[in-house]
Amino acid sequence: MRVMLNETIAVRGARMGAYLAGAGTEKRPGILLLQEIFGVNNAMKIAADAFARDGYVVLAPDIFHRLQPGIQLGYSPEEREQAISLWDRLDDDLSREDVAAAAKALRTHPACTGKVASVGFCLGGKLALFTSIEHLVDAAVAFYPVSVPTYRERLGELGVPVQVHLGAVDQHTPPEIQSILKEALSASPMHEYLLHEGAGHGFYNSVRSFGYHPQAAADAHASVLRFLRRIIGPFS
Repeated sequence: MRVMLNETIAVRGARMGAYLAGAGTEKRPGILLLQEIFGVNNAMKIAADAFARDGYVVLAPDIFHRLQPGIQLGYSPEEREQAISLWDRLDDDLSREDVAAAAKALRTHPACTGKVASVGFCLGGKLALFTSIEHLVDAAVAFYPVSVPTYRERLGELGVPVQVHLGAVDQHTPPEIQSILKEALSASPMHEYLLHEGAGHGFYNSVRSFGYHPQAAADAHASVLRFLRRIIGPFS
């Protein structure tokens, strides 16, 4: 299923497509949903729609728009190679700048209360951590963030509450990476570190034929909702 990018965001020198869900006449807290390396594909749409059903207005920006706008990949070996190639060519500074623009666009969207959290997966997990470091959001949730050693020192700058979800058997976040993240989050009681036993990389992604862990995904989703409702709402 191809996802229709139904929103555009002004960024430096371009317009970035995005998938918007949950926008209506009643204002809601916002979630900036940050993609895996496979683009804003059906898995990201499913996640966005789920959070929209939970009471949020959700914006999933096309992080690869400067390389191949609208790219939506599956999980075959060939598509994985293509995804890794896009990731390798991604400009870190520009991508964080684009995420900042998307956060601002969501915060000021007519359907948003002005409270915004980021929720990111894999590459998006890394970007979600930077939204906390750069104070772009009110809270951040990072699922199995990548490349942790390259920004280890900056984890001391986390400026808004962060919740991290890792799979205990994720080869991309082995025990040494788990220790880095656990130590960084233990510096403040506002952060949460959750390790899901038996789960690997991509355990939240229900579309992949490998990696998906239904129980870990359900537990993580419930934890995200508890965390976000306390910080950005919707408040009962």
